[in-house]
Amino acid sequence: MTNKVLFIIFLTLGSSVLSAQKKEDFIALQRDMAQMQDQMKELQKSQDEKMAALTMLVQQSLDASSRLSTGLTQLQKNLETSLGDQQSKVVVPVVALGTKMDQMSDEFRGAKENIAALSSQLSKLDNKLADISSAIRTLSTPVAPPSAAPPAAGIPSAQQLWEAANRDVSTGKDTLAMDEYAEFLKYFPDSENAPTAQYNIGTIYDRADQPADALKAFNAVLEKFPENPRTPDALYWKGMELMKMEKTAEAGAAFKEFLRRYPSNENARKASANLRTLGLGAPAKPTARKQK
Repeated sequence: MTNKVLFIIFLTLGSSVLSAQKKEDFIALQRDMAQMQDQMKELQKSQDEKMAALTMLVQQSLDASSRLSTGLTQLQKNLETSLGDQQSKVVVPVVALGTKMDQMSDEFRGAKENIAALSSQLSKLDNKLADISSAIRTLSTPVAPPSAAPPAAGIPSAQQLWEAANRDVSTGKDTLAMDEYAEFLKYFPDSENAPTAQYNIGTIYDRADQPADALKAFNAVLEKFPENPRTPDALYWKGMELMKMEKTAEAGAAFKEFLRRYPSNENARKASANLRTLGLGAPAKPTARKQK
């Protein structure tokens, strides 16, 4: 009889403990849901603020376009009035008529230049409106809840991509930095930092012991960009990658070209040593020409 009582008491206590545990789990779940709702509200608020700012920019651009159109119309009316006035005075002597025609020609030429300038400004405004519309479409994408995958973000600025890539490569996140440098080159190929971004991709491949890919990256610095601060380094590392790939003749040619073009570079001694290692010998230093 005593064992049965103890068993019933054990079951009762166990049920109470399980009930209390479920209650705590339910409270924790409610707390997590409340936090998710707060995050959703913050995200929605941020999107609303950005949409309001972009809407204001669109309105300002439309107002500017309207003013330009009004100015263009007025200019056309003034031109027509001026031409009408000139035509009404055709009865002047023939000698004076020639002078007037020259003046009209000059005025008409100036009017055409003004119209061309106004058209150029309208074209620029249209491009800005297209950029703003694209940004609005990006921001208009519904905000996903925190538990879902984040939506595709808009293209960051050149400065943001550049700083992010440099930060990641300096902290050893080479794969992420590689993607950021590649994206930088895709969207900002004419930036002054583009040659360095391409060069850094080559150094990442070199650290990963991928000489063929590194060689392509360094060649891209030399082929796609004009002479820049990274050109000497790219040419030197081109020789290094070819040397790693055991392409002796091509590596030697790269090192010799490097020494010919940049004999005072800090890597010149290393290039000469690499030529000796390859059994090709360093090229003779160019002699200075005597000034007459």
